[in-house]
Amino acid sequence: MPELIQTFKAMQKTEEEKRKFLASLQGIKWEDEVQEGPTFEDVQRKAMGIDADQNDIVSLQGDFASQAGFGIGMGIGYSKG
Repeated sequence: MPELIQTFKAMQKTEEEKRKFLASLQGIKWEDEVQEGPTFEDVQRKAMGIDADQNDIVSLQGDFASQAGFGIGMGIGYSKG
């Protein structure tokens, strides 16, 4: 059964590649990448009023700070200025 599933997946991949090729011949742009929206943490950060990116230290406030291991008196000495 696993061989049959792998064969089926290979056939699907081949058909998709054919479709992409034929679309490109006709000048159609094939978009197979899914546009990802904001993550749950991004939405949660925005709801808390934090306008910083997740990679910015300013975003380590509230629950985000405690999840990262920071909090009041736990070693983070940065102030927004």
